[in-house]
Amino acid sequence: MATQTVSYMTALTDIKDLELQRILNAFLIAGVQVYQEVKMGNGLDLTAASNASGDSQLNLDIIADTYFQDAIASTTQVRYIISEERPNLQSYGKGEYSVSLDPLDGSKSAAVGIPPGAIFGVFKDAQQISDFNGKHIVMGGFFVFSINLELYFSLHGTATKGVWDADTNRWKFSALPAMPTKKMIAINASNRTKWDNWLQDYFDRLINNEDKNGTSFNLRWYASMVSEVKRLLLEGGIFAYPNDNRPGYAHGHLRLVYEAIPMAYVLEAVGGTSSNGDTAILDLDVTELHQKTPVFLGEAALIAEMGKAKKGVGV
Repeated sequence: MATQTVSYMTALTDIKDLELQRILNAFLIAGVQVYQEVKMGNGLDLTAASNASGDSQLNLDIIADTYFQDAIASTTQVRYIISEERPNLQSYGKGEYSVSLDPLDGSKSAAVGIPPGAIFGVFKDAQQISDFNGKHIVMGGFFVFSINLELYFSLHGTATKGVWDADTNRWKFSALPAMPTKKMIAINASNRTKWDNWLQDYFDRLINNEDKNGTSFNLRWYASMVSEVKRLLLEGGIFAYPNDNRPGYAHGHLRLVYEAIPMAYVLEAVGGTSSNGDTAILDLDVTELHQKTPVFLGEAALIAEMGKAKKGVGV
């Protein structure tokens, strides 16, 4: 595995809370390490095991999880770390913050060249699993391991983009603008016939109905949440990973704590919003460590319209 570790603390001095500064710094260090593994094509073979959520694991999933856990545990005082790749809540220090990790999102897509990434959340005063919710999150974000190494995150409601400059070994940060507007939906339409009827009807209206300019919604699907949400932040539209009638998908597939809550937190910071179809993601109760949920992210007007469609209200 790559062993380079670099401190980026000089780029983080605007963060006044020293522990949050250390936590973000740990993310940045691990992000670079995982990115180097991805660039070299390491760990793309399947293991014989599955993770705590029942998904098959690549060796790269385990490598990424180790980098993030080691960086956080060795440089911060976080109380707990919970990971999609591990079955239980891991106790570490005695600090007021705890961390959730999806250390390699979209790992299977990486094997065919679609950019994977990593998703993280930081929660204040989380004493038990139910506290890893939208009321306790103070930082959420994700890396994209693509042509560039990029970071998109929100801290206390302020959204920021970071790009790693390999030549200088430094991160360059800039403010994320408000979410734009675009007629685009990211959803795996191959499962259309398995969705609830209301969603099939809503999807058909988006794709088939043209506006006065002859424009309807475009369909996109990467099968990599980090790549989809990056596009959402930069272009607008809606991302949807609903529940369906396949075995094991009755409550969707994405994990509430590791994926949905951190992504919803970022979206809200740029004027977007989220829902599970009925309730805002950040208002959902957390009852299980690896709890699944339907996820709808995007422009506030589109999420509101989608909610009306589910309730049978005319849109």
